[in-house]
Amino acid sequence: MVGLLKFLGRNLVTIALLIVGILVGGYLTGAVQDVRNFFFPQSAAYVIPSQTIVTSIKNIGQLVTVTSEIGTTDVKVEIHQGFLNVGYYSASHIAIGAIEAGIDFDKIDEDSIHFQDDVFTLTLPPSIVTSCRIEHIDQNQHSFTLLLADWDMVRQLAEHDAIGQFAQEMIEAGILERAKEQAEILIGEFVHDLTGKATHIEFEEREGEPELPLSCRPHSPSGWIKDDEGAWKRSS
Repeated sequence: MVGLLKFLGRNLVTIALLIVGILVGGYLTGAVQDVRNFFFPQSAAYVIPSQTIVTSIKNIGQLVTVTSEIGTTDVKVEIHQGFLNVGYYSASHIAIGAIEAGIDFDKIDEDSIHFQDDVFTLTLPPSIVTSCRIEHIDQNQHSFTLLLADWDMVRQLAEHDAIGQFAQEMIEAGILERAKEQAEILIGEFVHDLTGKATHIEFEEREGEPELPLSCRPHSPSGWIKDDEGAWKRSS
């Protein structure tokens, strides 16, 4: 203990300077960090919400029997504008969506149900696409351009066409037929469990092409319309 006290006594000034140096160094390091943060702040994004506007509330009497997830890795949008199309730029997109199909119960009435010979016969409307949605879309492979490119508008065009493409491809792949088969099984079992009677399910004949809901036919991006050849054109 005596030796320790003698050592501290002989080196008191050195120890004091060391402690002061550590404190000052820590302070200066923090100050430099504060200055750097002031002039070069960390990147940040802020979402400023606005008032939500409810445009409509509708009852939906639909039975969804099939959900199909679908995706594509190359939805390319090319913009041609200016003299001799010198304003060309493009971007590719990865899009993932979902298409749902089922039966519209609003089209079922009392004439759709018959009971004869101890058997329930239920006549259902044709299966339909009930909804379409894009769950994720990512933009990549931007082309070089000297113009002020509107990449968000490019993404909107890609999303619009991806929804329509997904719906059409799933119809061609037989989603309506699968929805019909599932509806026959589900409703048949439900009626049988409820009544204990045998059930026969029939479907009305489809007239014309399947009609798509509004979610599969989104509004065109502002300022753009599609011509008869499927090309996007500025409306003004």
